[in-house]
Amino acid sequence: MKNKFAISAGILMLAGLGLAFAAPETKAPAAPAQTQAAPDSSRFKDILIKLVRQDEYLDEALDTLDASKGRLSSHDLSAMGLSLKMISNNLRHVAALNKEEFASVQPGSADAKYIAAIFSYSRKVDRKAARVGGLVTGLAAKSKKASMRDAVSSRRTGRKAKGKKLTQLLEEQKAMAALAADVRSLRAASRGLSATSKWLYIASK
Repeated sequence: MKNKFAISAGILMLAGLGLAFAAPETKAPAAPAQTQAAPDSSRFKDILIKLVRQDEYLDEALDTLDASKGRLSSHDLSAMGLSLKMISNNLRHVAALNKEEFASVQPGSADAKYIAAIFSYSRKVDRKAARVGGLVTGLAAKSKKASMRDAVSSRRTGRKAKGKKLTQLLEEQKAMAALAADVRSLRAASRGLSATSKWLYIASK
């Protein structure tokens, strides 16, 4: 009995020592908390840069119209029309980019300052487009009045009116009508841009 008791006591002692020297249970290190990545503002910077360029192009168009004093040849009118077409297409492209980015806007993010600038430039562009429209309307009215007077004089005398033939007068009227259509397209594009920029701005607040 003593031997059995001694063997049993030894087993218990060894078991106790095993428990005592067992490595303490360690917890796996907690995974680091995921930090939200900073938004990539490059897309909005690109939109803003494109918009600033259109603002500069409109300044050039306004300078040309202001300097013309109501005297633009058919060639000048056509060149102005091509410039306004380019600006209109670019404004529509920027408006399309605004729509693409609308769903990704995070309120209060670092993108907000760029979006605010986009909205500000959009309104500026819209005002300048309206001014271009006003100048072209005034130019068209003067041109029409002068052309009618010169056309009557040309028919009566069969000579040039103020150095212009009847065919030149008709070309200028045709170019002026095309320019007026380009201005209407520009105004539609600037309004569309302003609307998309406004919604982008609201989403960023």
